[in-house]
Amino acid sequence: MPKASRKSPHGRRGKDSGEERTRLLRRIAELEEREAHARHIIQAVGVSIWEEDFSRVLEALRSQGIRDVRAHCAAHPDFIHQALERVRVVSVNDATLRMFRASSQEELFGSLHRVFLPETLSVFTEELAALLEGRPFLQAESVVRTLDGQRLEVLFSFAWDAVAGRADRVLVTLMDLGERKAAERALQESEARFRNMADHAPVMMWVTDTQGMCTYLNRQWYDFTGQTEEMGLGFGWLNAVHPEDAGPAQAIFLDAHARREPFRLDYRLRRADGEYRWAIDAAAPRFGPGGEFLGYIGSVIDITERRRREELLSFLAETGTTLASSLDYTTTLSTLARLAVPTLADWCMVDVVEEDGSVRRVEVSVADASDAPLAEQARGFPARPDGNPHHPPTTALLEGRSVLLPEMPPESLPSHAHGEAHARMMAAVRPVSLMAVPLVARGRTLGVLTFIFTVRSGRRYGAVELATAEDLARRAALSLDNARLYRDAQRAVRLRDEFLSVASHELKTPLTPLALKLQLLVREVRAQRDSPIFQRMLGHLEVSLRQVRKLAELVEGLLDVTRISSGQLRIEAEVVDLAALVREVVSRFQSQAERAGCSVTLEVDGSVVGQWDRLRLEQVVSNLLSNAIKYGAGRPVSLRVQTAGTQARLVVRDHGIGIEPHMLPRIFHKFERGVSERHYGGLGLGLFVTQQILQALEGTISAESTPGQGATFTVELPLPRTPGAP
Repeated sequence: MPKASRKSPHGRRGKDSGEERTRLLRRIAELEEREAHARHIIQAVGVSIWEEDFSRVLEALRSQGIRDVRAHCAAHPDFIHQALERVRVVSVNDATLRMFRASSQEELFGSLHRVFLPETLSVFTEELAALLEGRPFLQAESVVRTLDGQRLEVLFSFAWDAVAGRADRVLVTLMDLGERKAAERALQESEARFRNMADHAPVMMWVTDTQGMCTYLNRQWYDFTGQTEEMGLGFGWLNAVHPEDAGPAQAIFLDAHARREPFRLDYRLRRADGEYRWAIDAAAPRFGPGGEFLGYIGSVIDITERRRREELLSFLAETGTTLASSLDYTTTLSTLARLAVPTLADWCMVDVVEEDGSVRRVEVSVADASDAPLAEQARGFPARPDGNPHHPPTTALLEGRSVLLPEMPPESLPSHAHGEAHARMMAAVRPVSLMAVPLVARGRTLGVLTFIFTVRSGRRYGAVELATAEDLARRAALSLDNARLYRDAQRAVRLRDEFLSVASHELKTPLTPLALKLQLLVREVRAQRDSPIFQRMLGHLEVSLRQVRKLAELVEGLLDVTRISSGQLRIEAEVVDLAALVREVVSRFQSQAERAGCSVTLEVDGSVVGQWDRLRLEQVVSNLLSNAIKYGAGRPVSLRVQTAGTQARLVVRDHGIGIEPHMLPRIFHKFERGVSERHYGGLGLGLFVTQQILQALEGTISAESTPGQGATFTVELPLPRTPGAP
């Protein structure tokens, strides 16, 4: 069996050595490729990268036994410059050339003095300390300068050269912070501008973060509430809100915050002096450029004066209704005084000048019922023309001007009183502020309104309250003057009615026998038909008799007016056939119609029977027919009587001059007429009396007319209900 050949040891070693060399060359190629790739990245990256040699600096530090670089530099300021000279820049990337305006790497090799500024030395000191202490990484912000002298804000990052494994070789990266710093400065400037604007704004302002915590309150908030930043930020602002309003205010805010919606609310806010003032708080959410929620910004405005004005306007509106509700001025002014408390006063007093010139205090109204006995005493101390002229109501009465006392210290009360008793009473009231406003109408002072705030409320009067009081006084004075004018007018009307009643009775007394005598003379003259003066005397007597009857009708009309005005118009109902009654009246007016050249026609469907006052109903028909003949201008007059459902209807129509449209609503008024009294005469009472009679009979009358075409009057009277009718 042949033996296998054996390789010589030299042959195997030669083969193994070749493979190892191949692997080594391959590894070197890989490393060179990686290094080239790394250098490419370093050159292509946009961050400035430096490689610096610190070997000479470290050698000097170690040779001098320096362990605390910071302390040594502080004791030897020149050392840092010497150390800086020993550092060498050995490599930079292309981004560094662009950042420092260099055309080649060689311009940056060597000392760092060319790019360092005094501010940079503190960072360089920290770098030396890190190298001595064995810290492999350091980062800090500082400044450098470019080769053309431009200042750059940069972020330094220092790291040992991990590739070489040497602590004296350091890689430094510089990131330009210019844009970021500019943005930060712009933001800071914007915030500073906002804070400056907010601190000088005329309203309180606030800002919250995304959690709803208040991060900013402007100066007006702190000045108004007396809070400090420590007290107000977060949710501390709620401590300045009235305890009754704080909970609801927070709930509204948190609800809006959860929904990211604007909100608006009112609450009472405590001022630095302890007074609670009404404020309106309005805010809107803030959003970033990407729509992200940033919090809220809001404003707070003191609206106490506005609310006060609104309350006073509402008060004036209410008092305006009161003043217009009655013509009894005593009752009206008493109600007015009660309304003024407590909106405008703790005490309100009303003084009125009587007809004899004396002054009477008609009302004293108080907010606190326990002051009622004191209010009764105050009734005895009205304004007095002969009293102390410095008594505010008296001053307002005498001078016809308002008196405003914003402050009334106790020691000033005797100077305002009529006497010692009055001064004691005023001291018991304990006033702190007062207004006295005259009631002036048509140049005359009719009285005084006095408003008082006491220590109970502690409120004070100012220009707003005075303007309201003066407005109220003007209205009250007008109401008082109107009430007095109405009273005087009523008195005059009563006197007139009394005169008319007496005069009518006095006139009627001789008219009755005169009419009888004339009728007797007519009969006697007619008996002397053969007398030569028969026709002439008969004509004169008939004219005289008609005039007497006309005068009697006028007197009767005046008597009816006085009866109506005094409520003495009597109605005596009986069964009446309206158709028969109208027929009788028409026959009685036949001769009058013939003299006027009017033909009168009557249309009747049948009997129209009701329960009415015969004499008064006859008066109604006579008035309407008389007017139709008078204004008919010689044209036909028609009457129609009919039943219309549950109503009896009488229609009287003429074809005469008619009535102007603007006069139609007035013809049923007292002493009103649709035509000139110069051409037609009369007192303008007929239609007024007719309407009043019909109202007493539960009936109605209406009129329609076209000028030049006549007028139509329609009377409707209720008919009795038949058994079984609804």
